[in-house]
Amino acid sequence: MTPFMLRDALVKELERLFADSTYLNARAELSKLNIYAQNLPAKSQEDDDDHYPFILVRVGDVVDVSDTENSTCAIMLSVGIVDEGLDMRGEDTILNITQRIRQHFLTNRTLDKQFILEPQLTCSLFDEENLWPYFFGYVDMSWIIPAIREGVQFDY
Repeated sequence: MTPFMLRDALVKELERLFADSTYLNARAELSKLNIYAQNLPAKSQEDDDDHYPFILVRVGDVVDVSDTENSTCAIMLSVGIVDEGLDMRGEDTILNITQRIRQHFLTNRTLDKQFILEPQLTCSLFDEENLWPYFFGYVDMSWIIPAIREGVQFDY
């Protein structure tokens, strides 16, 4: 099973997890979370904020130790929202989203009957500078994926 398949399974699972949730978009309207694979959509204009609110699912390092051990695949989730409230509560929204992700995947560690979440999961906020009204958070996770074995062919 490829990292591509893991990423797409995560996109679908996150869409299910947040199907009942809405957050403010850049026009201050309630909107569903946009879930993207690997990259945000290309901007149609310089101030294009249509992708907010979003979760971006990115594949990181894939590690193969041997052909007898399963491989691991790092996945990074980036969460972005817009909150123009002067009370600076955007980070609270990010924390709620990342907590929901943590809770879901740590209590349901098998995805699509083929990927297993390793128990270490890291959540963080982007707090290096004030980007108001934009707020960001991250979830780093590592998944066990089937190893590539010598002599076994896989059709892509």
